[in-house]
Order: sequence, then C-alpha cells, then structure tokens
Amino acid sequence: MSAAKSSPETPHSVKIRFGAWYDDRDLELVFPDGWQVALCPPNDGPDIGAAGIEAAFANPIGTPRLRELAAGKRRPCIVIDDLSRPTPGRRLVPAVLEELRCAGIEAREILLLAGVANHRPMTRHDFVLKVGAEVLDACRVANHFSWDNCVPIGTTSFGSPVEINADFLEADLRILVGSIIPHGAAGFSGGSKLLMPGIASVASAEAFHRGSCTRGRYAVVETDARREADEAARMANVDFLVNAVPNSHMGLAGLVTGDVVEAHRAGVEIARRVCASPSPPGSDVCVLSVYPKDGEFLQYLTAFAPWQTAPEPLVREGGTLVVALEGSEGLGTHWLFGPGMRLDPGRAPGVKGRDIIFFAPCIDRGSLPPAARDDTILFRTWEETTAWLQRKHGEHASVSVFPCATMQLGAGRR
Repeated sequence: MSAAKSSPETPHSVKIRFGAWYDDRDLELVFPDGWQVALCPPNDGPDIGAAGIEAAFANPIGTPRLRELAAGKRRPCIVIDDLSRPTPGRRLVPAVLEELRCAGIEAREILLLAGVANHRPMTRHDFVLKVGAEVLDACRVANHFSWDNCVPIGTTSFGSPVEINADFLEADLRILVGSIIPHGAAGFSGGSKLLMPGIASVASAEAFHRGSCTRGRYAVVETDARREADEAARMANVDFLVNAVPNSHMGLAGLVTGDVVEAHRAGVEIARRVCASPSPPGSDVCVLSVYPKDGEFLQYLTAFAPWQTAPEPLVREGGTLVVALEGSEGLGTHWLFGPGMRLDPGRAPGVKGRDIIFFAPCIDRGSLPPAARDDTILFRTWEETTAWLQRKHGEHASVSVFPCATMQLGAGRR
C-alpha cells in the first residue's frame, strides 16, 4: 500500500481489510457520487517469506540462538496470543518447534500455552486457526486462566503484584510468541506484555491496568506500562522472544527474535515504518477499520490509533467517524473491561464535536453494553451507513479511509 489516494478504478470506491481470522478479505466501500474519497493505507511491507523467518531465528538480538538456549532443557513452554491479536502462529510456532527439535526436544514435551490475559479461553477451532492442526497433534496445549493457577513471584517497582501462570513458571525454557502493532497504553504491543497481563493473574492485571496503563500513549514505547511489563518479564525469567511485525494482510513485514526487551525494541523500529500512514486533516468523514482486531466489538477503540497519533485532527468539528468491524464473535469477552466487570468504564468515550457511528454486520444491538444500547448509531449494511452519512453531509463531502486502522499510525501527509 502507498500514500493517500482515490481508487483508480472507481473514484468513489475503496477497499478496507475486514473479517480477520474468520473471513479475511478486502471489502469494497462505495461512496456517493460527488464525494472525494482518499484511501490512507500504511507504509506496509512485503512478506519476508520463509527465508526471512529463518534469518530472524538465525540472528537473535541479545541472546544466543534458541536451539543453543534449549540445549539440555526438557520442559519448554511457548506462550502464544489469541485471535484478538494478528500474530501468524501457523508460521512462527513451527519455526520455534524446529529450533527445539534441533536441541533434542520432542514436540510432545512442549507446552503451548494460550496467553489470553482476561479474554475468553481459546477453543480447538481457535487453536487451529492460530497455529494449525499439526501443532495441536504434536504439542500439549492449554489456556491460561487469570483467576487460578497463578503463583506470586514479587512486586514491581510500580506496586503491582506479579502473579504468573504456574505451568509457565515450572517450565525450564520460557518463550513468548506475539506481534508488535500500536497500543494505547504500552506504545506498541508485543514483548513483555504477553507475560503481563498475558499470563498473569487477574489481580496482577487489574493493578497493571489501574496503574501504569493509565499513563500510556500510542507510539511512545518507554511508557510506565512498558517498563512495568518488562520488569515482570525479567522477574519471571523469560528466555526468548519471537515477535512478528504484521503487514496489512496479516503477513510478516518483519520478525525479531531474542531478548524480551532488546528484540522487542528492534521490532518497534520496524513497526514504526510499517504502520506510518498518510493522515490528511479536516475530512468531513473518516472511516476506521478495526482490522485486524475486528472480531470483537469491545476492540473498536483500537481503531482510533490514527486519530490519536495524527498531527492534526482527521475530522473537522461537526464531522463523522465511522468505525467498521465485522464482529464475528459479537461483543467479545473481557473479564476486567467487559460489561459489568470491575473495570467496566460504563459508557464508551466519545470524540468531542464529532459523531461516531458503527458499520458492523455481525453485531446485534441487544448484545451491546446496556449503557450504549439505546444511543449507539449502528448499521448492519454499508448501504444503510452511506444513506445516513449522505443525509447528514449532503451531496459533496470529503472522506479519509484507514483500511486497517488498528495497526496504523498518523504521520501527516506524504
């Protein structure tokens, strides 16, 4: 993808990414005649391919090669994130297993632990989508559960208790497999966040979210949340990190391996380039696709990464932000931030002086949180969405479209 532009085929038609994991595709959005539409894709990057994966494992950052670290080990644990994250586990976990095989470790000795944090447990179908059936046949597989089976190992300098999954702590080789995209509290995802809160107790996660996470910003990596998660990872003796930098089609624009802090920071620099996006200011309408987190309605705020990082407001006062998500899993699950949970904000934050509307084919109004059920402007079809927009904005309007906004950062005009 390249700089902001109107579609060359149809001036009023552009494509966004839609339906991550379940129906992954380009979705065409057609706008009214007379509207000026600018597509604002990320810089992106070509897939590094099998050779790129091999090179990343052969050249770890800050540690010996994984097969060297694994020598003499017998109880490895690999943590992988869930379907709310775009990590291409089908390509990365087999590469980890090969490194361990070269160290003499059989796959049946390896525990693959789903680092679901406070999301729902992964089903078999989820695991097949994430890592493939062959991995499930070869390895032991389990879900982290934040309400039980966690062991205290200390307290961070920020005051949060560090209580970590017992199976991970019992392992003699501890590996995290995740991905790096923009994150509102830690600057970027990935790295130590897959441990804290990924496989931490609900008490640790709550303290983390109530404390250091409240002081974060998109694209600023040295936040208190990142420092605290890094502290927890050091306390838990994480041995090796595998972090993807996804491209706009959930391919691999980059891959880093090695030390949980050093490799992550190297990956962040790749992600800054991949995620940077043209950000034309002052449109009448801005479309933000929640892809690649568009399976759950609860993830919709992640699509505001371009809005939060653009040098000037993307939408004029009185304009409209359209949040686009498929919502294959409906509302979604979060044991801390979900409706009625202990960190439930009650009402979703708005954007001052602008309307927010939702294009969400698989979201039923009855599944929305009670505080949002009556006043959320929600459409199941794009035709209904554009009809509402045209009634508000008339026959001539300017539109900016971010096709995978959750992994995009505002970077001004190019």
